[in-house]
Amino acid sequence: MKRTFFSLILMICGLVLSLLATAFYLFNYKEPLEGFDQTLQMQTVSNQGNQLTATFIGTSTLLFSDGDSAIMIDGFFTRPTIKTLLWKPIQPDIPLIKSSLKRLNITQLKSVIVAHSHHDHAMDAPIVAQLTGATLFGSGSTANIARASGLAETQIEVVGAKRTLSFGQFKVTMIKSKHTPVPAAMAWLTGHGKDISQPLPPKPRLTDFKEGGSYAVHIKHPLGNILVQASGGYISGLLEPYQADVVFLGVAGLSKQSEQFKHDYFKETLHAVGAIKVIPIHWDNFMRPIGKALVPAHPLIDNIEQSITDLADYMHDNEKGSLIMMQAWDTITLY
Repeated sequence: MKRTFFSLILMICGLVLSLLATAFYLFNYKEPLEGFDQTLQMQTVSNQGNQLTATFIGTSTLLFSDGDSAIMIDGFFTRPTIKTLLWKPIQPDIPLIKSSLKRLNITQLKSVIVAHSHHDHAMDAPIVAQLTGATLFGSGSTANIARASGLAETQIEVVGAKRTLSFGQFKVTMIKSKHTPVPAAMAWLTGHGKDISQPLPPKPRLTDFKEGGSYAVHIKHPLGNILVQASGGYISGLLEPYQADVVFLGVAGLSKQSEQFKHDYFKETLHAVGAIKVIPIHWDNFMRPIGKALVPAHPLIDNIEQSITDLADYMHDNEKGSLIMMQAWDTITLY
C-alpha cells in the first residue's frame, strides 16, 4: 500500500514538472513573427514641428508626442520571466526603466495612463510617473499599486467609468470597457474582474495584480484622433460617440475567441470609430525582454499570426484602410 502511494506521488510530481517544463517552453517561444518584416509599413519621422508621433515599446506601452506635450500609455518595461511570475515576487526593474526612458529621450511626461491593473500594464507605471513628474491616471486598483510604490498622492488620480483629461493640445478620455475573455484558471491567476482593495504588499506576486477594470483610451488632438484599445474586450455601442482615424488594437487572446466574437470586436472598435489605420498591439510575449525584437507567444498559447490575418481580412472585406505593424522602439508619424 505504501509503495503504491509513493509511486502515485512520484507520478503526480513527474506530471507537474512536465507541465511546468512545457509551459516554460511555450511561454518563451523565441521565433519572431513569421512575415513580420514583410508587413512592416513605416512612415519617416521628420524633425519638423506640427506633427503627432507614436512610439511602440511592446505590450500596450505607447508614447504619444506633438513636440510640446507627451503622454504615455502603461509604461511597462520590466517584463518578468515566466519563472519569476510563477515562483517569485515581481517588482519594477528601476535601472531598466531609467535606461528605457533615456533611450526614448523622456525627461518629462504630462501623464501616464494605465489601461488596467495587471502587472504587464500597471507594475512599472508609478515608477515612470515618479521619474518623469507625470500624473498617474487609472482605476482605484491602479492607485493602490501606485501607493505601494511610494508615488506621491498628488500624482495619483482615480478614474471612474469615464473621465476626460487635458494635457496641452491632447484631450484624453478614459472609458471603462471590458478585458479580453480568459479561461477560468487564468481568470483566477490574474484576478480577472476583481479589484485591488488596498496597497500591495512589499513583495507582491502575480496574483496580487488584479485587473481592477479595463479602459479604452480616446485621444483627441487638433491634428487627428486616436483610439487605444489595449484589451480585446468590448461593450456594444460604447465607442460609437467617438471618432478616430488611427486605432492601436490589442489582439492578445483573440485567437482563442469565436469567429463571432472576433467580428463583433472589430465592429465595436474599428467600425465604431471609423478607423483608417490600424496598428496591432499586445501581440508580443511580455515574459521575454525586449532585446533586439519582440516575439509572439507560441501559437498553441496564442496564435498571433492568425489574429493579425483575421484583422487584415476584416479590414479588406470592409474597406477599412491600412494595417501597420510596429516593432519595439519604432516611431511613426500619425499626423
